[in-house]
Amino acid sequence: MTGRMFTTRATALITGLVLGSSAVAAPPIDPALADYTPQPASAFADSRFIDKQGAFRIAGADHVDFIVKRFNAALVDAHPDWRFRIESKGTTSAVPLLTHGVTMFGAMGRAINPLETSAYHKIVGSDPLEIRVAYASDDTSQHLATSLAAYVNRANPLDTLSIEQINRTLTIGHPQGDFSRWGQLGLKGEWAERAIHPYGTPEFTGFGTYMQKDQLGGLPLTPGYEAYGKTELILQRLAADPAGIGIAAIGLENDRIKQLRIIDPKTGVITTGSPAQVADGSYPYGRYLYFYLRREPGKTIDPVVREYLRFVLSRQGQTLIASQPKGYLPLTGKDARAELAKLDEAAPL
Repeated sequence: MTGRMFTTRATALITGLVLGSSAVAAPPIDPALADYTPQPASAFADSRFIDKQGAFRIAGADHVDFIVKRFNAALVDAHPDWRFRIESKGTTSAVPLLTHGVTMFGAMGRAINPLETSAYHKIVGSDPLEIRVAYASDDTSQHLATSLAAYVNRANPLDTLSIEQINRTLTIGHPQGDFSRWGQLGLKGEWAERAIHPYGTPEFTGFGTYMQKDQLGGLPLTPGYEAYGKTELILQRLAADPAGIGIAAIGLENDRIKQLRIIDPKTGVITTGSPAQVADGSYPYGRYLYFYLRREPGKTIDPVVREYLRFVLSRQGQTLIASQPKGYLPLTGKDARAELAKLDEAAPL
């Protein structure tokens, strides 16, 4: 199928999928995103992600099924001999299934953690290739992967803090010192000597690993830190504790808790985690949706997998991502090009 034929047919197909999904306005699509032009691609002869009926298996997080089904429909239009089989078993299944080569890619709502990387590397002999395919959602109603936010009780007079200030309340051993009293963050009167009560997820959860790697510099959590496995439990504790501060999924401010605005002390810029701020990187708690690809020593990425990701990172693919109501946020053209470059650079090791 020629590029022009696909563009015409795919535009009609994608338009139908987008219009059929919701009347809610979709996030804007960056005009700098490249159009997808199909290229011939055949799977390696020894690819194990092909089932007995010739379908390509896709596994990992089930919260990507909405967009993956739409990717598959569009790609079958471009490659009529392709067929797909979705076997979503959750984020924790993604790396083990990828390790044994039985999925085209491992879809994950968080970055791979060191234990998963170590296990993959021990068996395969290299690390998987990480591709960021979208920005995380700002809505929790569909149990999607989300960006994060810092919250306090409504009784707390503070509205704005910097990332460093927040980090110094959550950890011990910070080079600039630790914060244990609200007076150290500028509060006066009865608040000055009130102890700070930090809340969040356990250290080795998806959120916890992200915080350790991207925000806390691997510092130990303060002994008073209370860990809960679900955002709802964290926010319930904050709602009952005027002296609490916690990190949880974004977009859950209510009449008992408020989301802190994040200030950059060098520029004075204040961010709240809007889609635009997540996309331009100014919001520090912005996160991603990931597809991990199997990479083996001495081999390139499987041509079918590479072709699939070329579509995902195209204007057409990102339009389908944007079509999910309250879903994942499409990449900018700049970020999509950076991820496409990873595919081109994934030469034999």
